[in-house]
Amino acid sequence: MNKICFLAALLASGCDRVSDFDLADGESYCGTITLAAVFRAGLSPRTQMRMTFDSSKLDTGEPPGTLTTFDNEAMTQLLSDAPLRAIPALEHDALSSLEFGDGRERNFLFGVSPVAPEAEGLTTVVSLMNDDTVEVRLLRPGVATDPPPAGREPLFGLFTLERQEGTCGF
Repeated sequence: MNKICFLAALLASGCDRVSDFDLADGESYCGTITLAAVFRAGLSPRTQMRMTFDSSKLDTGEPPGTLTTFDNEAMTQLLSDAPLRAIPALEHDALSSLEFGDGRERNFLFGVSPVAPEAEGLTTVVSLMNDDTVEVRLLRPGVATDPPPAGREPLFGLFTLERQEGTCGF
């Protein structure tokens, strides 16, 4: 019986690597948008992203991190230390255990608010990858008017981020 308990405890401790993605002081996750146009709409190919992450806040109601973007082409920011906001009702829905594709340790859905107060909020999918990188998808369906109002146009971006020292240079 003791061997079974030990094995169960060992397996349980090795199954959840989420805390391995926590950042040390002075670190950030940094990266750029995927260049392929099929993975990008409404964002420049020169858009960069910075993410902070602290898994200890996932179950506290506090934001577990922030997102910042910087468009080197337009010299603008869509997000500036935007808190990753949990969607409380998801805790009781099948979406809370969202799985898609191989190589993902865990996926999370958050909301974030853009810098422009008139802009529509974004849905964010954060995927902690088995290779210790992070994928972030920004999504906004936009409105079906031509042209859509500023801050309400469709938007999609896939970013691949790696842990780095500093604030990603922006």
